[in-house]
Amino acid sequence: MIINLDEIDSTNEYLKRMSNDGYNSDEMLVVTAQYQTAGKGRRGRSWVTEPGTALMFSVLLKPRLKLDDCSMLTLVMALAVKRSLSDMDIEAMIKWPNDIVLNKKKICGILTEAIAETGQMIIGVGINTNQESMPEDLSLSATSILMETDDCIDHDSLLDNIIYHLEKLTQSVYDTGDLSLLRKEYEDSLVSMNTAVTVLDPAGEYDGICKGIDDRGQLIVEHEKKETRVYAGEVSVRGIYGYV
Repeated sequence: MIINLDEIDSTNEYLKRMSNDGYNSDEMLVVTAQYQTAGKGRRGRSWVTEPGTALMFSVLLKPRLKLDDCSMLTLVMALAVKRSLSDMDIEAMIKWPNDIVLNKKKICGILTEAIAETGQMIIGVGINTNQESMPEDLSLSATSILMETDDCIDHDSLLDNIIYHLEKLTQSVYDTGDLSLLRKEYEDSLVSMNTAVTVLDPAGEYDGICKGIDDRGQLIVEHEKKETRVYAGEVSVRGIYGYV
């Protein structure tokens, strides 16, 4: 089911309220809005765009996974967006774990929130589609599909295609319990594959070479002649987002 709204504080917050009010269906629920007054990205960063210029939606689902494994669905959503753009001949890439980049600039962010009390999960997505320009402070790191391709995106068609791929991809994860069947496709889409990355670990940042992901979606980084698994945190990739 898809709920279309003109304006809301945040599609994630809207679904969180629905969950708190007792909505607990096994059916995937999608809410989209033309404008968010309090949209947010990772680490609580604000995310605001002009009405109608971005595809903004959130999905409420009840994963058939252990709570500790639900983070894999963040990567699954990134792959669903990547597939949908490829269907439109837009060859975007993924920056682990869930940013979508086009010509080395970010066009999509994904925010995942688990609701432990109900066993539900919310995945929020914001895709820069039809903006004609970016604020000066974001011009080196962000762009839109229109700016890069001159193509104006139909939001309804793109959303329908993303949900179509998301349903297929999540079923694959439910069947296997991991990302093993999707791992190669994800690695083929990874902008940092076999290139230098900087891991911003709380214990201290370090450089290494990205070697892909494991079956649970952790980033594999070769560092000091051994492989390290990166589960969470920020990873900088040389050559994108203005990072050289």
